[in-house]
Amino acid sequence: MDKLLDRALASLARRVWPDRSEVRLRNELTHLRSRAQLAVIFLFTVLVPGVALAWIGMSAIGAESQAMWEEVRQEGDRELRDVLKEVEEQFTGFEAQVKTRLVAGRSPVDNQSSISPFLLTSFRLDSSGSLAAPFTEEPLPPLQDQSFYFSPTWRQAQALEANAPTAAAAAYLQASRQAESIHEEGEALFNSARMKAKAGDRDEAIGMYADLFADYSEVRTLHGFRLGDLASLKRGELRMQVDPEIGGADLRELVERLLNRRWSLGSGALDAAIAARALELVEDVAEKDWLARSRGRLDNQVEQLYWAKQLYPELRVFHPEGRVLPVARGEFSYRLGNNALWATMWWGEDNPDFYAFALDISALEQEIQAMTRSATRTSETVNVVVLTADREAPSDTLARRSLNPWLRGYELAVHPRSAADLENSQRRKTAQRAAILVLALVIIVMGAGLTLRLVGQELTIARSQADFAANVSHELRSPITQIRLKGESLQLGMAETEEELNDHYDAIVRESERLSRLVDNVLDFAAIDGGHKTYTFRPVPIAQTIESTVQAARYGMEMRDMHLDLSLSPHLPVVVHDPEAIAQVLLNLISNAAKYGKEGAWIGVNAEVVGEEVVIEISDRGIGISPDELPHLFEHFYRSSDPAARRRKGTGIGLSIVKYIVEAHGGRVEVSSTLNVGSTFALHFPLTPPTSA
Repeated sequence: MDKLLDRALASLARRVWPDRSEVRLRNELTHLRSRAQLAVIFLFTVLVPGVALAWIGMSAIGAESQAMWEEVRQEGDRELRDVLKEVEEQFTGFEAQVKTRLVAGRSPVDNQSSISPFLLTSFRLDSSGSLAAPFTEEPLPPLQDQSFYFSPTWRQAQALEANAPTAAAAAYLQASRQAESIHEEGEALFNSARMKAKAGDRDEAIGMYADLFADYSEVRTLHGFRLGDLASLKRGELRMQVDPEIGGADLRELVERLLNRRWSLGSGALDAAIAARALELVEDVAEKDWLARSRGRLDNQVEQLYWAKQLYPELRVFHPEGRVLPVARGEFSYRLGNNALWATMWWGEDNPDFYAFALDISALEQEIQAMTRSATRTSETVNVVVLTADREAPSDTLARRSLNPWLRGYELAVHPRSAADLENSQRRKTAQRAAILVLALVIIVMGAGLTLRLVGQELTIARSQADFAANVSHELRSPITQIRLKGESLQLGMAETEEELNDHYDAIVRESERLSRLVDNVLDFAAIDGGHKTYTFRPVPIAQTIESTVQAARYGMEMRDMHLDLSLSPHLPVVVHDPEAIAQVLLNLISNAAKYGKEGAWIGVNAEVVGEEVVIEISDRGIGISPDELPHLFEHFYRSSDPAARRRKGTGIGLSIVKYIVEAHGGRVEVSSTLNVGSTFALHFPLTPPTSA
């Protein structure tokens, strides 16, 4: 695998750099291999994990919306279960109360307010379907022949009531003897006793009421009252006038008898009226607890009677002609009527009784609505509503639950409080998570890019350092070789003429200066790179430094048949600088101008004062510099990629040393160049002295 990669990279290197030597191509191949390895590492450690992270993140964001709706549905299910549980507790509590009474041998149709707050009334029917409790179906007696009440004797008694109660009493007594039925006879005797009491004959009236209670107790008057009850009421009222304790006891006994009696659906209101009058009469003498308890029982029984009269006809629909609705024995069955919810059950072994309980459907609906409102208040996302036959489910319903077996046709439905708000909230959350994911990916990419850039820079620096080492070795080898060759020639006496001797001496001196300059550059660069380079500034005429440096370089230029032109302004001032450092700068620039110039070309050095600066320009008419390379000229180890420039040997540190020295003097370097025309390096030095560096 490695060999295949090396071959592929080698083939690529030959195509990209066809003019490179084999050694140079091997170096490029080494760098390509390092970069390829870096690319593979980046691919599998950054790019692939980043793509996987993006895919997982986007998948999670997509699934989050479904999870949100699933969470809403689950919350809706919880709220529905909670409401259903509360509804079930209402009905199971009611059923438990009923069965507890039945098991204990107590009637569940009496004192029903403690069974359920929704119970309107209840009934017990025997196995034949007849009403047995808490009321009876005994109807009022049919209207009699009323001719007796228009007889002369009766009409005479009525006429005497106002002014002659004694005579009226006698007339009613006479009418009783003429009566043809026990009802007429009893009512005539009751009116006779009433007139006796009005006439002041209290004792005789009390006795007559006692006889009526004994002989005509169940006889009903024309209006349906029992004579026994009316007689007891009047007797107690009269006896209270004589002895309140005795009379009150009679009336309390009457109340107890009436409240313990099975009232008739037809005449129960009459019994209630008599009981209410008796309680009114004993209000001042009866015990307060008994009075309150009796009035409560009366009110409860009257209310139950009212609902029984209203609802019993509806119950009869369930058991037409004596056939009751079939339900499992001991188990409740629920049926929704027009005016109530009916809970029915059989209880008993041989001849079971049928129990029917009428529950207030309106109150139940209100209670269930209250349960749904309570559930809605505890939830931030869903509403629970009650559905009836005339109310459709919301379009965004999440779940529905029937209220069977209690309320057939009723349902509970749950729907979002606001689907739009949930969607907007989810979109905001999705946008936030997507932004976080994108930010994470951007950070990863930026970090990877920065890392690649830094690594690339390190590789470039390493490559430049390798090139620098190779170039320095070559640069050192060349002058050393020349010096050695010339020295050996002199040593062996190969130079015969004076001119040859001078040529050898000149070459040794020239190459020594070149070698010295190269070593100085390398040492200065090492000091600069380590931060240890310092300069000694002193006031020296800048013209002196420039002129001495140019003169030192002129000999080498002339040897290469190059013309070095110096132009100094006559007004150059004294400038605080390090003459050796500035000389090194000028020599580096002149050397570069000679290196990249054309053989026999011109190099110009010009110095003048411009404003508050001394500007020194070194110009050549050489190969020039590409505009793309100008920003990189002063970077460490930088070498031009131009083949014409790369053929000239160099270390790549000369210009970086120039820039450092000039800036250490508080100045700056500017470059202008045109390809195949030439270049100009302008050194700007301030007239004000720099601080020591």
